Amino acid sequence: MKRRLLLAAVTGLVLALPFAGARADDRVDLERTSVLVGEHIEMHIQVLAPEGATVELTPGTPGWEGVELVSVDEVTQAPQADGVQWFIVAKIAAFEPGPLEFIPTLAIIEGSEATPKAITTVQLSVLNSLAPEAELVLSPLDRPTEIPGAESPLLKPAVVAGSLLGAVVLALILFFAGRALLGRLRKVEPMAPEEVLPPDLRGAEQLIHSDPVNAYRLMSSVVKNELARRYGVRATALTTTELRRRLETDGDRWEARLVGGLLEECDSVIYAGYRPAAERREHDLTMAREIVEAPA
Repeated sequence: MKRRLLLAAVTGLVLALPFAGARADDRVDLERTSVLVGEHIEMHIQVLAPEGATVELTPGTPGWEGVELVSVDEVTQAPQADGVQWFIVAKIAAFEPGPLEFIPTLAIIEGSEATPKAITTVQLSVLNSLAPEAELVLSPLDRPTEIPGAESPLLKPAVVAGSLLGAVVLALILFFAGRALLGRLRKVEPMAPEEVLPPDLRGAEQLIHSDPVNAYRLMSSVVKNELARRYGVRATALTTTELRRRLETDGDRWEARLVGGLLEECDSVIYAGYRPAAERREHDLTMAREIVEAPA
């Protein structure tokens, strides 16, 4: 689904914006310049991208007209002084006989922005796999021939008996292994539970813009663990509404309203697909920090 959305976004950008100019060190090489209809050939792409960016081919855009991308077989990178050199090995196929020109286009993705880029025009000669005088009809299949030998009448009973025997042996092994494990567990003295410290908000700060679902999940976990430590309630086992009512009864009503609003925001992002704006995310992160760092 993400790749389809990315392809749709890049296609829109390709139609709406001019392509970024190709650099001198960007190039496209084909394994051969003459292929049969539907034949797979390798295409080697070399492109320079900024450091930290991602490069993805964008088949289906106007530049790829007449050519289908079959697979991407290898992607390697080499750091350069002015960025990162990407080397992509892919397989393509063409299905329309005759001379063909196409422009392999790709997208350079930086954060949430995708910049379309066309490298160079590639010429390809697509040859028809049929002879010029060949008729466009299917040749008849050879008549089926008999294969000597037959299945033994004891094969199926032997397979069933072997399966039943294997099931019995496996059941016995599991039974005795379970008894041995249960005996060991009874001999082990229970260990005192270790105190689990709640995580801080640094992980949420790092993910707040790139991965909001996990960022809000971390925020919710940190806030609930802090409330459990502060008020002695099982915050992680309560819903947002139940926790809010509990805090209104045992704690500060104003804090209960702040916590309830923040946790409802977290639930909307995690479970309902809501994606707040960047300013709203920073505001929620600040509110979570104030709740966690507030004096008990």
